[in-house]
Amino acid sequence: MKRQNMHFVFTMWWFILCAVVGIAIVFFTTDRERISYDENRVLQNAPDFSLGSFKSGEYSEAFENFLSDSIPGRKMLIKMSDSILSCISANTSDDLYYLDTTEKDIEEFLNENAPDSAEESADDTREISTPNNGDAQSDGDMARLTVFLKDDKKVELMTYDSYAMTTSAANLDKLAQQLPDDGKVYFTTMSFPGVIRRYCNNFRDFTGWKSTLPEKMDQLTSDKVVCIDSYEALEPHILEGEDLFLHTNHQWNDRGAYYVFSKCMETQGLEPTPFDEYEYNVNTASYTIDGGGYDYYNLLYPLAPADNYIVIQSQYRQSVPFMTYNVASTMAYLNGQQTPWKTVETGFHTGRNALVLGDCFCLAVMPYLLPYYDEVHTTRLNEVYFDRKGLGKPVAQLIADLEIDDIYYISSESSGVNSKTLQYSVGVNLFK
Repeated sequence: MKRQNMHFVFTMWWFILCAVVGIAIVFFTTDRERISYDENRVLQNAPDFSLGSFKSGEYSEAFENFLSDSIPGRKMLIKMSDSILSCISANTSDDLYYLDTTEKDIEEFLNENAPDSAEESADDTREISTPNNGDAQSDGDMARLTVFLKDDKKVELMTYDSYAMTTSAANLDKLAQQLPDDGKVYFTTMSFPGVIRRYCNNFRDFTGWKSTLPEKMDQLTSDKVVCIDSYEALEPHILEGEDLFLHTNHQWNDRGAYYVFSKCMETQGLEPTPFDEYEYNVNTASYTIDGGGYDYYNLLYPLAPADNYIVIQSQYRQSVPFMTYNVASTMAYLNGQQTPWKTVETGFHTGRNALVLGDCFCLAVMPYLLPYYDEVHTTRLNEVYFDRKGLGKPVAQLIADLEIDDIYYISSESSGVNSKTLQYSVGVNLFK
C-alpha cells in the first residue's frame, strides 16, 4: 500500500510541476521574436486564439510548438541530445551530402534529408502541402535551386513544383493589382546561410549556383511583377571571397542585402546609391564556428533626417529609433519588429512611396530604399506575425490610402514560394 501511495504522490507532484512550468511559460515568455542561433531558426511565439484555428487544429499545433520552444534550459537539453546522438550515430552534423547528376539520386537525397527543410521554414508555422493529382510532374513543371561544388559535384537545395509556383504567383499578382499603372512588385528569395553552408562547406567548395525559379515565376506572373535573381546577384561576390551571410544569425549581412538592393534598382534603370556613400556604425558579434571569428555589421545612418514610427490602428504613430546601433544583425533596423506596421518618412521628395514585405531578410534591404521614396512602409503578412487587430484596416486599403507605388517582397525561402506564407497567407491577409 505504501509503495502505491508513493507512486501516486510522485505522479501527482510531477503533474503539478509540469502544470506550473507550462503556466509560467505562457505568462512570462516575451512576445518579441526569439531566435535560436544553434538551430538557425525563429522560435514559435504564443499563438493568437481564434475559433477557426482551434477547430482546424492549427492553434493546438502552434501552441504545442510554443511550449516545446519555451522549455527552460532548452539550449542545454538540445546540446545534450546532440552529444548523445553523435555517440550512437555514424553521421554528424558536419557531414556533407553530395549528389550525382541523376534524378534518382536527387530524389533519394531529398527524401533522406527531408527533416533539414524545417530550418528553411523558420518563419512559417509549416510548409503548405501540395495537392497530389496522382500524376508525376515533368521536369518542365519544376523549378530548381542547384549549388555547384568542386570536382563536378552538385547539391539540389530546393525544388518548386507547379502548384507552389502558380499559387505564389497569383498572390504576387494580387499585390500588383493594388498598385497604380506604373507600380511594380519586386520579388526575390534567398536560402538561410546555415542551409547553404551545410552543403557548401562554408563556400570553400563553392563554384556557383543556379536558380530557375525567377524565370518560371516571370512566366506565371503579370508584367507588373519583376522577379529578381538574388542567387545570381550574390554569386560573383561569393566567388571573390566576400562573406555575405551572418554566422551569428540566420540572415544575410549588410553587404549581401546591398547587392540584392542594387539588383532591384538596376532593373528599374536606376543607379544604386554607392555603399560607401553612407556613414556606418560598425558593430561586431563573436561566433565560434570554424575556430571563432566576428560578424562585422555596418549599421548605416540615413543620408537625410528620417522620422520613424510604429503605426497602430492605421493612424496612431509611435516614434521609434531608425536603428538600434548595438545589434549586429538585421534586427537593428526599427528595433527589428514589424508589428503591426512601420513607416519611415525619408526626408527625400521623390513623389513615390514603397511597401516592403517579407521576413527578417527584407529588413536589411529596406534602409537602402530610403533615397528613392518619400515614405517606406513595412509589415508582415504571414499568419504568425501579422497583427490584423492592431493594424485596424486591411492592407489593401492602406496601400490605397498611403498611395503606395511599389512593393518589395524580399524574404528567405521560409516565406517564399514553397511556404504557406506566400501560397496562402499573403493573399488572405491582404484583404482581411
